[in-house]
Amino acid sequence: MPSITYQAKVGSGATPFYGQLIVSNLQYDDGSEVTIKNFLGITFKSPSSLRKDDVIVSTNPWQNVTPTVDFNQIDDSTFLITVKLNFENPYKFNVSDTITFGINGDLTKHPDTYLDSFAFAADALPDTDGTVEITAASAPDPALASLKVSLVFQQGFQKTPVDVPLDDTTSVKLPAGDYTVSAAELATEDQTTVAATQVSPTSLTVKTGESTDVEVSFGSVSKYSAVDVTIGDISALQGEKFHVQLTVDGNLLTDFYSPVNHTTSLRRLPAEGTLEVSVDGITLNNVKYTLPAKSETLSAELFTFTFGEDDVKSSPVDTTGFVELPIVVKSDIEVDQDILVRLTSMDVVYTQKVPAKAGTTPFSVPVAPGDYTVGSASFINSGTVYVVEAATNLTVAKDGSTVLELELLKGAELNVKGFPDHLSFGALVDLTPNNVKDLVAARISSIFKYAGIDGAGDKHVYLTDDTATRRTIQLARDVEKELADGSKVLPVMISYTCNLSLGYIDQQLQDTKGLTCSLANLILALNIANGAIDDDHPVPAGFIVNADFLGEGQKENLTDYPMPVREPLQGALDHWKIDKEIPASITDTFAGYTHGVNWLIRTVAPSVTFGWQVNIWGGGTSTWIYNSGPDNNDPFVEANKTTAYIKKLGTYDGEFAPDFLAIDRYEADDWTRRAYPNGYFYGPYEWRRYYDFVKDVSVSLQVPVMPWQIPASHAPLVTDTVSSDYDSQHWGTGGSYLLGDADINSDYHNINPTVLLLELNPTLIKAKTAAEVWQRGEPFDLSQPAYLDFPLRGIFAVLLGGGSTTGVISTVGNAGPWVTDRLNAYAHNPIGFDDTSSDASKAKASQSTRIVGWWSKLWKEWRGAENA
Repeated sequence: MPSITYQAKVGSGATPFYGQLIVSNLQYDDGSEVTIKNFLGITFKSPSSLRKDDVIVSTNPWQNVTPTVDFNQIDDSTFLITVKLNFENPYKFNVSDTITFGINGDLTKHPDTYLDSFAFAADALPDTDGTVEITAASAPDPALASLKVSLVFQQGFQKTPVDVPLDDTTSVKLPAGDYTVSAAELATEDQTTVAATQVSPTSLTVKTGESTDVEVSFGSVSKYSAVDVTIGDISALQGEKFHVQLTVDGNLLTDFYSPVNHTTSLRRLPAEGTLEVSVDGITLNNVKYTLPAKSETLSAELFTFTFGEDDVKSSPVDTTGFVELPIVVKSDIEVDQDILVRLTSMDVVYTQKVPAKAGTTPFSVPVAPGDYTVGSASFINSGTVYVVEAATNLTVAKDGSTVLELELLKGAELNVKGFPDHLSFGALVDLTPNNVKDLVAARISSIFKYAGIDGAGDKHVYLTDDTATRRTIQLARDVEKELADGSKVLPVMISYTCNLSLGYIDQQLQDTKGLTCSLANLILALNIANGAIDDDHPVPAGFIVNADFLGEGQKENLTDYPMPVREPLQGALDHWKIDKEIPASITDTFAGYTHGVNWLIRTVAPSVTFGWQVNIWGGGTSTWIYNSGPDNNDPFVEANKTTAYIKKLGTYDGEFAPDFLAIDRYEADDWTRRAYPNGYFYGPYEWRRYYDFVKDVSVSLQVPVMPWQIPASHAPLVTDTVSSDYDSQHWGTGGSYLLGDADINSDYHNINPTVLLLELNPTLIKAKTAAEVWQRGEPFDLSQPAYLDFPLRGIFAVLLGGGSTTGVISTVGNAGPWVTDRLNAYAHNPIGFDDTSSDASKAKASQSTRIVGWWSKLWKEWRGAENA
């Protein structure tokens, strides 16, 4: 079949920010006319994404043409665009007909990359694929003969996995382009037989209609043993963790902690020697429980060890000299639930349940004098967080004078109107065509976008329409329609009525005309939201108001600072002919301004949900998060500074109080020049402290909180392709910590060494390299996501991404399946607000267990070295 030829050029006047690709002279290569019945299919490469409104078709005679557009991001600066030009009637193209594509990107650099990339087809999408012929060698060991070898072809951000049989040749179709090729090891499911894999070539160019060869061969074969250790259903020790040790010929191989009803799988262990599996005894409430050791002679196979109820031996301990320990709960509230209290000291554990109300309850058994770690779990009851505070350590005196004191506090109400009744995730949107597909893939519950035209309040003009708000609300509805399961998606607008993000605080706060316009533009957005109310959407939208306003105010200690409030409020009301009397309590001060904004929102749009925003730098600096040792600023101290200031303002008091509070750190992906030169590069230590800050703010204000603009970018693995200039690849740490990354697990050496060598500003970040930041975070465990205990921290939702920061949408950063697959899986089993004994909480406990095991191993190694 003849192919379609064309001429293409860059339109005159192109800039680094915008240009036009103009296509004409469409005809078949034999000179005949291109005739379509329904549509013309087009694919090409572009430096930016494309919307259907960016496509203009000029025909003679004129035709009614409706474009549909799709795109996939190949790398940071290249998009593969697919366009269907749908014609109402059959049409024959003239050579003078033109198709113009408006490109919001730089066509001045390497224009031939885009001009030469066009492909066309009549009534079909162009086939631009090439063929890769993959020849895999025969199995190097009989145990591997039935397996397939897994390859990954990577083009920029896009990864295409391919599984091919051994001793055969497999043909695979791939879009034209340059690829790197990698192959996984060949291993049995239990990893007792493993072969090294080589692939040649490791990089190749796939050309349209052509074939390229790839060969897969195998190196040396290694044999291992595999072990599954199961701690069964041991009724007397529910909730406890067992320390398990594996030795080979008397030498310690590894150890770990395991809860009951749990199997721990260990792979690639030695294939010879005598293996002994032993479980340390536990003394619980003065009863010692022991389990026998079990052993096997190792070989290259899977061994299973099970320790169950019948294996347990119990005996009482001698309680001579033990004392009574009263537990005193201080509280002015009462909840119909018990608090579980734990004391631990090595393998000695005491547990006791006490009523969640003021009173005294002694441990049911006498307690051995000594030093203990205190554990007392906060809990959720009917959607409300209840916080149990206690000293971390307790010394029980021999004379029986010790008292364990607990304080029960009411925290946040997690059910925020408009949001789901479970921990949910939201994402930044940029209103480009692929947003719907990306948001549906991640099953997002909320979306956010900056309101207005300039996104900062449009303080110099009274807007007559706010298309950003209209389109964001419509996008939310479009995503709901695609989800097709009744799920709701809440549009959240970021609205400035005074933009202190710009600096020049005094100038901004005294600009009466600017304040008036911005408040009027907020009313416009609220009115648009009101117009979207229906039976299915009683809460039509959410609003986050005045990012950085409270943070700048806290830094400057602005409370009674005089500024115009009532005049701009009245001007905004008059502009929209709203006849409402401003309460006398709203004063012309900085604090009064926050009350005025609250009143305005509740008055104009009582159905919307809204909150203000604070920053970790409100106390004057964000670098406290890196401090440790004697210079440590506890997150509680910094959170207290912020909440004390908010309480002084009274912003979250009274009948017009907001529904939630957004908390920001800085939205840049960590391994980018927007982040680390400005003092933002986080590892597990810093992320723990950030979420501790979030929790402490919530507890102090009794307000549900939302981490906002959190980077969802992840750390690249040693197997990932990382360029030497990797800034544009948007690697980061926030997603790895928040969403979990089992491939990193507890070892930062699994991160690509190229990015670990990043040099940092030690004055700001307190580390010379990225590797040092991760070392500072040890022990860490990313095998489980950090969000598992978020509801107990007062967190009801997390909003991901920023204008240039990885979130969920494919047009910003490097989200892709790494993010969307994790969020999609979570959405099918979310963490509710009515039960703290969920599987998620148990998983978090398991995570804590692994960290304890890591420390235990370090402690034993240190003790052994000291005793040597």
